[in-house]
Formats: sequence, structure tokens, C-alpha cells
Amino acid sequence: MTDTLNGSEGGCWIVTTEGSQHRFDLEAMTVTRFPGPRASATVNDQPRPLEEIVKCTVGKRGYWLMKAEGLEAEFLDGYWHLSSRIVRIDPASTGSAE
Repeated sequence: MTDTLNGSEGGCWIVTTEGSQHRFDLEAMTVTRFPGPRASATVNDQPRPLEEIVKCTVGKRGYWLMKAEGLEAEFLDGYWHLSSRIVRIDPASTGSAE
């Protein structure tokens, strides 16, 4: 467990917020959101190329930037995500969804 991610740690991490989980694969530089039971689905509920972790600290809201790819890249510069309060950050197995 750690209190902060900045992207230089490497490996895979599960960031649990008040409403969802986010799997950061810092080797592949992707992030995937897994909505919790009371969370709504979003466009970020799929693996997205991670551009930058702006803020990711336990006790605070998280904020990160993702690159658009494929046809989306013709119309969008990228995506951003502002999470609910982060409650924990745990290491995850490579290839694991949780």
C-alpha cells in the first residue's frame, strides 16, 4: 500500500475511490475505471492510454489525463478524469483486473 502515485513507480496499482476502482498499469501506461455498485458508467470504463497522473493521493480527489486514440484522436486531444475521494492505493498483479 502507498499514499500517492505519480507515475514513476512502475508496476500495476489499484486505486480505490469512494465510488469506483481504477487499475493503473504503469508499465503499459494505461488506466481502466471499474465503476462501483452505485457509480454510473463513463467513457473511461475501458483501458485508456495514460498521459499524466496530475493528483493521486489517499484522502484527496484524484485527477489524471488520458490520450485519445483511433478515430477519437481526430476530434479530441484527450480525456481527463476527476475521481471521488481516494480511500486506498494498493499494488496489483500484472494482468489482474483487481
